[in-house]
Amino acid sequence: MLPGDFPCPHRGPTHAIEAEDRAWSYAELDDLSNRFGHYFASVPLARGDRASLLMANDAWVVGAYLGAFRTGIVANPINNRLAPEEIAYIVGHAGSRCLVVSEDFLPVVEKTLPLLAQQPTVLVAGDASLGSFPTTRPAVEVTAADGALLIYTSGTTGKPKGVLLTQANVEAGIEYVSRAFGMKAGDRTMCVMPLFHTNGLMFSTLPFLYKGATVCLRKRFSATKFWEHCRELRVSTSSVSPTILAMLLEHAENAPKASEIHLDYIKVASAPTPVELAERFEARFGKGLLLETYGLTETTAINVMNPVAGPRKHGSIGRALAPQEARIVDDARNPLPRGEVGEIEIRGATVMKEYFRDPENTRKALLPDGWLRTGDVARMDEDGFIFIVGRSKEMILRGGENISPLEIEEVAVRHPAVREVAAVGVPDRIWGETVGLCVVKRSEVSEQDLVEHCRAHLSAFKVPQRVVFVDELPRNAVGKVTRNALRGAFQ
Repeated sequence: MLPGDFPCPHRGPTHAIEAEDRAWSYAELDDLSNRFGHYFASVPLARGDRASLLMANDAWVVGAYLGAFRTGIVANPINNRLAPEEIAYIVGHAGSRCLVVSEDFLPVVEKTLPLLAQQPTVLVAGDASLGSFPTTRPAVEVTAADGALLIYTSGTTGKPKGVLLTQANVEAGIEYVSRAFGMKAGDRTMCVMPLFHTNGLMFSTLPFLYKGATVCLRKRFSATKFWEHCRELRVSTSSVSPTILAMLLEHAENAPKASEIHLDYIKVASAPTPVELAERFEARFGKGLLLETYGLTETTAINVMNPVAGPRKHGSIGRALAPQEARIVDDARNPLPRGEVGEIEIRGATVMKEYFRDPENTRKALLPDGWLRTGDVARMDEDGFIFIVGRSKEMILRGGENISPLEIEEVAVRHPAVREVAAVGVPDRIWGETVGLCVVKRSEVSEQDLVEHCRAHLSAFKVPQRVVFVDELPRNAVGKVTRNALRGAFQ
């Protein structure tokens, strides 16, 4: 069953989605998805064309995804916290001729459109004009090889890379995840993770809908209301990031007792979970509550996980989720013995087709024998559990968001008072890492001036939280800045 083929089998009384403004039955979501499919055809978009989505967590974005899947249109979700320049790059690189936007984000779209060489057709989510389109299934034959998702992820080259996932990738991800978690009709889950990321889309939403369950969508996470929402919505599961775990602990004083929390599990992903954080969380909110997993945008969904039933290990992302494979290799790509540290590689039906319009990076990451290089450094113990020990890529990982150091540097160096600059991840108790900036001055400038300069050109979560001034940047023998050495400047 391709991802666009549901929720047709579940046109019963059960709610598919319970959003903050209203509930949607499976029949209503099915109709909305078909209307989107006919709308995309009217733009006109053909199979393989891209439609960008700048949307909030509500039923409309789910309908847009399913409508695209049903017509062979490639859905291009965009992080709704990006700045106009960043959005314009993604829409332009994707070649999107259609942009679906939630009303909340119209102001940023108005600033984005003048930056685009080609103007996309814009549809505002909730627009009554969508109601004029038929609710019948669009007559388009879609194949497993067709593109389904184009998700841009930050890269060490500075510009985001577009991960192209096929219908077959999405189908496999939905099937593997729904089976591994034993999802079934009647389940209720709460989604607080954004649907522009694979965590929210490929765990908290599509696999549950595939099984006829109910997805309770929240537009944003609230640390003060999380447990209250779990109780009021009668959910038994949710998915979060380690940052959310830390935030919940910050507000633990007013949270319910562990004995009053009736959740089967809280899945945690998007970044490694420190053992100390996991142990403190379970000590306060319930033993065995956390279920750590691992997946990449490039691999569609969850690839490695601790079992729902069975022994789990704090600090471990778990074991390979069959039939996917995971292994640890050395620099020459030779498999390493258990306990030795190397790079994680993943192989299976969820591995992306390519980096869109980027054959060089595709060749580097996607190997001829089907293995994908993740860039994550880890070890595997005797039981097959994998423990991440670092990242070979020089990314800053803030609350599950990948931030390219080069992207920050390219903005900061535009300031006339800056001679050289380097960005690095600085440890943070809540976010895991925040952005730190080391600056070699050309002339006098204050930390606040540089922060405001960056704020004018970057998303809020990418703006440096700390700025230090140094006489020179540390470099290795070939002149490359050694980022690990930079971290000492922030101690």
